[in-house]
This record gives sequence, C-alpha cells and structure tokens, in this order.
Amino acid sequence: MIAMLRYLYEKRLMRQISPYPVPSCVAIVISSGDLDGAGLDNLREVIGWVGPLGVNSLLIYISEDRPELEAALMRGLAEMPARIHIHSRRGDVLLSDGPGMDVIISLGYGGKQEVTEAIANVLVEVERGLIEPQEIDEKMIEANLRFRFKPDLVIRAGGRQLSDFMIWQAAYSELYFTEVNWNSIRRIDLLRAIRDFQARERRYGR
Repeated sequence: MIAMLRYLYEKRLMRQISPYPVPSCVAIVISSGDLDGAGLDNLREVIGWVGPLGVNSLLIYISEDRPELEAALMRGLAEMPARIHIHSRRGDVLLSDGPGMDVIISLGYGGKQEVTEAIANVLVEVERGLIEPQEIDEKMIEANLRFRFKPDLVIRAGGRQLSDFMIWQAAYSELYFTEVNWNSIRRIDLLRAIRDFQARERRYGR
C-alpha cells in the first residue's frame, strides 16, 4: 500500500513539474559519512533519477577526500551511463565516458581552494609578463577555475549547513535544504526540490 501511494505521489509531482523548465545544472552537497553503507547505492540511484528529468549536469560535493572512498566510487560508478569525473586535491580522473549527462564528483575539493588556485595561476601569468595586474578581471579568474559549471540549484541533504563548494560559481544559485538524510533520500525528495526551484523567481543577485 505504501509503495502504491508513493508511486501515485511521484506521478503527481511529475505532472506538476513537467510543464516547466528543470534546472540544467544541479549540485548536491553531502558528507563523506553519507556514502557508508547504502549511501553509494543511493548515489547510483540519484544519477539514474536525475538524467531522465532533463538535467544536463549533476555536481556532487563530498565533504572529505579519502582514498578508500575514491576507490569505492571508481568501482561502483564505472558502468554508469554518464560522463563521470572525480576531482580531488590530487587532480581530475575521468571515470566513465558513457552517454548521458555530465556527473562531476568533488572529494573534499572546496571553493576556497579552487579560487585560491585560480588566483595563483593568474599571478603566474603576471609574473611571466603575459598580462598586467590591472588587466585581471572576473572573466580571467573564472577561466582558471577547475569547475566551469554554474549550478542553477544547490541541494543540501540532511541539514542546513552549506559547504564552500563552488562558492564562485554558485553565487546566484537557488538553495534548497532538505532534512531528509542522504541514506533515506527518495526520488520524490528530488522532485520536490525541482518543484520548489520552478516556483521561485530567480533574481541573479539583483
């Protein structure tokens, strides 16, 4: 009975969101502990749910960079039908080049480090005489960021504490907080987040 009610509610949510554009780029913030146990299976589920909705890019920020976690992700996601990159402080690994949406997974690589590295790269160009200090602008810094995506919607699972993930790119993103823990997340929780996004009037900092 519960499964049937959930199915009917999902169908209702789909009817509510289908007439309107969905966010092209979605970011989800979770903690490293969330991937213990069934958490990795839930990540596979979320990737499978999001693509058919019309989302082009899914960004996953995991708060900690652990080698065993990276190894588990590489084992568990290698066959997913998507272009999957894993980013860490060590660099960028292309895990899968399958068809479908882009999936970017960041292991503990936060926005402060990303912006710091971008500025450092620009200063190297200044030191080499390639550009003048007064020529430095936002576009130049953006060109040196590791992540080129700008999320329309940032979802924080299991609480209201955000991270510094993509602090530059997410300046005008819509934020959605759900109390649902990552290990309990369901398709209806993502559909609710998209419905909430569609109901907002985006102002892009204005």
